[in-house]
Amino acid sequence: MTLSIGGISHKLTNKARQSLACGEYGFIQTWHEEGMSLAIRLRTLREHATLSQADVAAALDVSIPTVSEWEKGKKKPARARIPALARLFEVSTDYLLNGVDLRRSDMSETDEELSLLKLYRVADPQVKISVLTLLRAAADKK
Repeated sequence: MTLSIGGISHKLTNKARQSLACGEYGFIQTWHEEGMSLAIRLRTLREHATLSQADVAAALDVSIPTVSEWEKGKKKPARARIPALARLFEVSTDYLLNGVDLRRSDMSETDEELSLLKLYRVADPQVKISVLTLLRAAADKK
């Protein structure tokens, strides 16, 4: 997987790519309750993604000491850097800033729904149209 932020491309290792895949951050939900700061979230996300401070610095076009200061809580990332950090770690900006991942709510997908989505993505286009037609008809009956 190649990561491109700010026009700079970075190759991520297979381990990092798998770590960044949706659903790998099961520990995110408890961080807010534990009172983790932005600094701790940044460091933990970076380590979980098996990225170095140099990797993060290069991806965001900042210095390594800047990333270190963010992780130590000495400085906070500029507001303009927050979306890039969220994209880098594949989390929401709400999560980075507040410790709450709004994508993980009572409306999050079940394992069955995720399985259906995977099947839909690889289905033939005509099958997709049929599935959507069937689901829309069922929804209209409610």
